[in-house]
Amino acid sequence: MQAASPLPAGTRWWILCRVVDNFGDAGVCWRLARQLAREHEAAVTLFIDRPELVDRLAGGTPTEAGVVVAPWPLAPWQGAAPAPDAVVSAFGCEPPDWIRAMLAGAPARPAWIHLEYLSAEPWVDGCHGLASVKPADGAVEHFFYPGFTAATGGLLRERDALAPADRPAGAERAAALARLCGRASLPGERVVSLFCYPDSPLEDLLPALAAGDRPTLLLVPEGIAPDAPEAFAGAGLAPDDPPAHRGSLRIARIRFLPQDGYDALLRLCDLNFVRGEDSWIRAHWARRPFVWQPYRQPDGAHHAKLDAFLARLRAAAVGATGAAAGDEPAATGEAKAVTSETKAAIGDAVDAIESLMRAWSGRGDAGAAWQDFERVAAPAESAFRRWTDSLLGQADLATNLAEWLRGRL
Repeated sequence: MQAASPLPAGTRWWILCRVVDNFGDAGVCWRLARQLAREHEAAVTLFIDRPELVDRLAGGTPTEAGVVVAPWPLAPWQGAAPAPDAVVSAFGCEPPDWIRAMLAGAPARPAWIHLEYLSAEPWVDGCHGLASVKPADGAVEHFFYPGFTAATGGLLRERDALAPADRPAGAERAAALARLCGRASLPGERVVSLFCYPDSPLEDLLPALAAGDRPTLLLVPEGIAPDAPEAFAGAGLAPDDPPAHRGSLRIARIRFLPQDGYDALLRLCDLNFVRGEDSWIRAHWARRPFVWQPYRQPDGAHHAKLDAFLARLRAAAVGATGAAAGDEPAATGEAKAVTSETKAAIGDAVDAIESLMRAWSGRGDAGAAWQDFERVAAPAESAFRRWTDSLLGQADLATNLAEWLRGRL
């Protein structure tokens, strides 16, 4: 049975989004708007400076019940009345002056929420929920930090976000891939999706994939990693072209997939390379291993973000195996030995996961790291499964926002 929303139906939300990083910002805001409407019966207006991105993510002009997508409101919007119950400024965007004046008004001013970027860093726990009073007009901004602990705002996770434990295999998976993106896997082939930043070390990864013992089908959306797959393949790779074949590797471009289609692709792949925030979290709920690439920053701050995430993953994956061993005091010697071997194997897998993610973000040889990762594929799956499972007890971001607002209506 689905839990009831903590808010009355029809609660009015305005979400403000100014796009900085291609589809990521729009993707997070569109998902949040949909979830608030679907699961909390909210009336949501998503103001965005690039509404055409939402069209692509939705697979056409959005027709989501309860959600209106509107261009960035430089002037009072025709649908401004009645005033919203809450205004969400996503990722540091400043509201236009007329909304800013509304937030400073009293006594029925909307609640103002500053939705931050997702981070696994420990300081997020202490900053989530803090408020800031604007000296100029007394408007109160509340900081909402998504995160991986119960002390944060949680993660975007719809009620149907988590992939089933059992997934299509063999011919069934090949047929599903063909329907979804026009590419069918071959028997025994590993399927990998690639969504990365333009300066990713593909010159190291692609030769390692081609030299591997296991055949691999690499699916690259059009516009991602421009030219690198084509340079390695020595041929053009349009979405309708047949895959290029190099050693054990087949490379294929696929057409842009709307958000729901991309989520389905992640579920069908054996491994997903993801980046930024939106695809990163979707990779969690796909229940598949992934390689995350944080948004690169000139001062190297992305390395700290990656290390913080890897520390949490290690604690959940390896710590869980330790807890399991301790919870079995009556186990036989053989069982204890198996548990010990499992724990050691998952520890080795986490070592390889860390090396690969760091190399993929510029700290190491991605080719060598891939070879190490290939040797621990099975325990790596266990490590990612334990990590994802450790997050399922937390409330999701939309529910936490609704709970927070309930106390202020």
